Parts: sequence; structure tokens; C-alpha cells
Amino acid sequence: MIEISEIENVIREALAGAEVEVNNPHGDGLHFSAVVIAPQFVGKGLVEQHQMVMGTLKEHFESALHALSLKTYTPEEWNERNPGKN
Repeated sequence: MIEISEIENVIREALAGAEVEVNNPHGDGLHFSAVVIAPQFVGKGLVEQHQMVMGTLKEHFESALHALSLKTYTPEEWNERNPGKN
């Protein structure tokens, strides 16, 4: 089993300056969802953004992490979708 904080820390360490929020919506410790906002996503397509995040968690997928649903945004995209939450 893996903790939410561990997933968040792994992503933050790999993507410096990223804002990361992970949830375990089913409460089973296996299926997680994450929102990742990172400047490294600028100029990257959605698939590449997801690969960047999933790649940071490769070893965890081999052991404790079963599934991760992702939503990724550049800081600009996030600000456009969430005005007033800057």
C-alpha cells in the first residue's frame, strides 16, 4: 500500500515547482486520482504530460500503486480554468 503523501512527494521531487493534489476516492489505497499543475508541461501535449507524471511513479506501479487517474495543466491553463484561485 502507498500513502497519498508519498505519491505527491515523488511527483513534486521530479517536477520541481509542481502543485500536486492526490486523492484516494475509493478509500482502498490502490486507486488514486491526481491533479498536477507544472511549468514543465508548457509546450507538451496531454499524452506527454501524463507520461512525465507516470514515469516518476514507475517503481511504485511495479509494487504498491495500482491505478492513477490524471488531470494535468500548465499554470496558465489552471489559472484560466480557475479564475480567482491564483
